[in-house]
Amino acid sequence: MISINIDIGGVKLEITYKGEDDNRFMEAITKKFSDYILSNREERFPLVIQEWSDVPLKSLFNGDEIRALENYFLRVEKRFPFGQLPFGWKRGSSRMGRVKSKDNVESQGFPYLTPLLKKDRIAVLHHNSFLLLINYDRPSGEVFLLKSGFFDDASTISLAVQATVGLFAPLYGGMMLHACSAEINGGGYIFFGGSGAGKSTIADLIGKDRLLADDGSLLFRRGRCYYTMPSPFTQVSSRKNCGETVSAKRFFFLIKDEDDYLEEIKPGEAMLRILHNHIHFFRYFPEREAKETFTLVREIVERFPFHNIHFTRSINPLTFFRERT
Repeated sequence: MISINIDIGGVKLEITYKGEDDNRFMEAITKKFSDYILSNREERFPLVIQEWSDVPLKSLFNGDEIRALENYFLRVEKRFPFGQLPFGWKRGSSRMGRVKSKDNVESQGFPYLTPLLKKDRIAVLHHNSFLLLINYDRPSGEVFLLKSGFFDDASTISLAVQATVGLFAPLYGGMMLHACSAEINGGGYIFFGGSGAGKSTIADLIGKDRLLADDGSLLFRRGRCYYTMPSPFTQVSSRKNCGETVSAKRFFFLIKDEDDYLEEIKPGEAMLRILHNHIHFFRYFPEREAKETFTLVREIVERFPFHNIHFTRSINPLTFFRERT
């Protein structure tokens, strides 16, 4: 058993691996999180990662997820983490998708993280390479690696840690956003966008030296100030973390267009769009954390101006924003 401490945007985790290959675990962690490793003994939430082999995933989705989970945990773990199950569990979507392995072999599976069960202060999320259990009452998480063959160790562990950070961010006054972020003119610029909206295009135009994240951007409140910071949950190799934070300055929604211009939008519209589309794992938050996130978003849209940014591939973000600062 081996443990390592990380700090991502103020979300501090003690990650413990229970398995036979410590070297493989350390390689997977350091590949993504070497700039986020804690050297001190600050208070942190435990996240246990362990291998859970020989699990026939289809049995989890035969219409009785609770019984399937209970049977597996009792058989494999000799325990059931939730204690007595009351009525009122909410099932997540269990529709199977089609995914491809590295060998281009198509098979049934879940290409994305999916809520499986949710009750009060506990959430169970499923990916075709792991199960993630989150307990908000005693903040902690458990990851059960499923030997699915679709993902390598580094990407599987990275996605599990990303989900954990996104789910725990409200406990630290923050959130993880579907947004690209960068430091421009000394301030933090956030560019909201769904898939295909142009986050990667803007990231390329800004340049990796200024880029904080091309997605999975982190935004946290410290006192009366709001900060963004480099995120490890990015597809591009951005600059090193080094504990740096950048004061949030401007917020935009990305719109690909034939011309480059800004269009101011009202706070209510900005708030609605952020809550509906741009907060990672928001739908999985318990009621208390959802309300706190709601309040945080309301404070942001009331304090900062929000714009639609219509842009072309020929836009020079640095010049464009310097002229409008």
